[in-house]
Amino acid sequence: MKKKIICAVLLSAIVCGIASCGDSKPAATTTAAASTAAPAANESDASASDVTKAVLDEIPINSAFEKQKESLEDYFDDLDVSDIVDFSYYICASGAYPDEIAVFKFESADDAEEAVESVEARLEYQKTTYKDYTPDEYYKLEDAVIEQNGEWLIYLVTSDNAKAKEIALGAIG
Repeated sequence: MKKKIICAVLLSAIVCGIASCGDSKPAATTTAAASTAAPAANESDASASDVTKAVLDEIPINSAFEKQKESLEDYFDDLDVSDIVDFSYYICASGAYPDEIAVFKFESADDAEEAVESVEARLEYQKTTYKDYTPDEYYKLEDAVIEQNGEWLIYLVTSDNAKAKEIALGAIG
């Protein structure tokens, strides 16, 4: 367990360094007064990026950083990435907040169902990590969303998980 925590802290430091030096743009950060709900994509047009963008437009993540497919197994133990057709995964790059938005589209509903356990393990790991690290942020983990909808699987840890769920499910149809 100590090894995982140390690795997570080191990885967060590396990610912060990369994020601050890179030329990629972080996810949009808007104020509630200036934002409007993104139109829901219909089932055939929805992409995982569309879903995370819709959520991030309404509920921004501090220093949001998008993770690449090759790093998914570092965050989701036993996740079979070969079954993933499309995904989008954002975390707080600084590691100071537990906020995460992951949207996966699998080849089949069965593949998505099999992946639920990996996502649940990620949530439990985050709860263990943040319980003492940033207890003021722990509420985000208490009502985190893990929801399978057909071949889609969403994982939401935000400041407003109910709203994030509504947006994500509306976007995937």
